[in-house]
Amino acid sequence: MKENRRDFIRKTGVSLAAVSVGGIGAAIAAPNAVPAAKVNVSGNALQELANASKIRIGIQAPAEATAQQISFYKQAGVNHINLWGTGLKADAEYLKARKRDFANTGLDIYGTNDFALINNDKIILNLPGRDEQIEMYKQHLRALGAAGIGYTTYAHSGNGVWSSDNGVARADAVARAFSPNGKIWGQWGDKKYTGPLSHGRQYTTVEMWANFEHFIKAVAPVAEENNVKIGILPDDPMVAKLAGVPRVFTSFEGYQHALTLTRSPNVGVALSVGTWAQAGSKAGKDVFGMIDYYGKHKKLFEVRTSNIDQPNNFTTTFVDGGYIDMYKVMKALKNVNFDGIVIADHMPEMIKSGGGRGGVNPANDPSLAWTIGYTKCLRDRVEEEAVI
Repeated sequence: MKENRRDFIRKTGVSLAAVSVGGIGAAIAAPNAVPAAKVNVSGNALQELANASKIRIGIQAPAEATAQQISFYKQAGVNHINLWGTGLKADAEYLKARKRDFANTGLDIYGTNDFALINNDKIILNLPGRDEQIEMYKQHLRALGAAGIGYTTYAHSGNGVWSSDNGVARADAVARAFSPNGKIWGQWGDKKYTGPLSHGRQYTTVEMWANFEHFIKAVAPVAEENNVKIGILPDDPMVAKLAGVPRVFTSFEGYQHALTLTRSPNVGVALSVGTWAQAGSKAGKDVFGMIDYYGKHKKLFEVRTSNIDQPNNFTTTFVDGGYIDMYKVMKALKNVNFDGIVIADHMPEMIKSGGGRGGVNPANDPSLAWTIGYTKCLRDRVEEEAVI
């Protein structure tokens, strides 16, 4: 591959410096490059390198994606998806059909994110019906395994994701914000939470860990039996307690404790860059330390490329506009031979060309398209640099 790539560079007249510094786009735009129309992109070594990358650029997609949405994913250059929704059917035949139908369009289902099964307060807070919900999660694992889908997620925040009134990102783009001293509220799916106590009483950290241990020891063996990995997401926001409910996935120490409860090879980390960045230096390891440690231990299953302006009191930014350098994130993933999915998450809303704003993964979301393109360029750049 290395010789092929250099042959391609020599034939097209693109300098190594142009490729190394600017990536594919800058190289093609270099003055001595052949016109883009004369380059067989699908057959050149650079494209082959991107296609062979283990850093899979993906997207969160509804299980019943429309033809227009699928066209959007394909036009954005995405080949891998995580099914995202509420109450995904724990039926192997249904999931097999979804996998087949997406495969027929050139899209591979990498995993699932089910609102009904992650951040489930019955499981997390030991509310009535807990064990029935755990059984549903186990059945979902079995259905995933039967369908040949090898990944799903879990989050242990008992009262959802909390935010403040929206802030603004670049050029007044509407963006999620969190100001701990202002008016805040939590939400998960159609559930909304407010203080002072979201569930009527104060919970303890001991209770939160006991409830997690009960859950993970029940589901980890099923995950192993069915060859499905579980990526645990960090609490968002990364604060100690909200409305009486402690948040235990806010530090490296917390993840270490969680992963030693079963020591299962199928239980690992789903790292949201922007979420982890909220803690600044208070999490024991920063974003790069988490990637390095869990990547080397093959415990890093998913990465989400959100970004923020600063720790603690933050506003979501475009992926290139925050205090975390996403090129360094991608470089860190390459350095540990990350083998998993990278998806966009928590993006400001761009104005559509026809007026109005984008939303959460509609068929035409300019913010999502821009984020995917930027992330793909970073991925392709680090893959190029690895063979120069």
